Amino acid sequence: MAIRVLITAGGTSEKIDNVRRITNSGTGRLGALVCEAFAASGEDCRITYICSANAVRPHMRRDGRVTVHMADDVQTLRDTVEQTLREVPFDVIIHSMAVGDYTVRAVTDAKLMTGGVMDRIEAAARGDSAPAREAVMDGILAPPRIRDAKISSDKENLIIVLEKAPKIIAILRALAPEAVIVGFKLMSDVSEEELIGAGRALLEKNDCDFVLANDMRTVRTDRHEGVLLSRAGGAEKAFGKGEIAGLIVRCTIERVLRK
Repeated sequence: MAIRVLITAGGTSEKIDNVRRITNSGTGRLGALVCEAFAASGEDCRITYICSANAVRPHMRRDGRVTVHMADDVQTLRDTVEQTLREVPFDVIIHSMAVGDYTVRAVTDAKLMTGGVMDRIEAAARGDSAPAREAVMDGILAPPRIRDAKISSDKENLIIVLEKAPKIIAILRALAPEAVIVGFKLMSDVSEEELIGAGRALLEKNDCDFVLANDMRTVRTDRHEGVLLSRAGGAEKAFGKGEIAGLIVRCTIERVLRK
């Protein structure tokens, strides 16, 4: 029986204009190693790999067992994940992609935003709109936008309004109720106790089977450390991206085969 695996990898980015983006720091290196470890596991693994354009890709096998899809921004990632999970009953989901917490709502400058706010205040004074406080908030959150394909670098200021992005991990269990799901929790410069506590909170909140908790202090080094937390209460450490990938693959395959 084939084990069907979905992996997300890399980091999302959101367009400011056609040449500028706000990007996350995920490289996809660990996701690519996880993909390669599944392919080398000795099991018949069929892998769907969803990654950003600049992410590290796994060394592709010629037997067609790895399928790659591109998704750069959060909304495209969500659409791709939802469509893929509706089409294929995956056994394992490894959600290692560094997904941005915010998307770009509007790009403007001080002159445009000030004009938009003043127009709303004047409309509120005439009684033609919401009260002044709400009108000002609307003017800030929904200002007149710069619509140039490439914003001029001569501008003295640029204002980017961000809004909360949907959490991809929050939709996985509903779309794949039988899958073994691995989430990732990345923190920066915290104690091990705090890191594990945050990882377990993510595990419970999103009904994951495992969460890989790691700290940015080690992610960018050859000594990348991770703690794989399980729903059963276990915590197993691994050192180095290759060892972490192997631990994830071993634990998820064992869980699938026990089902």
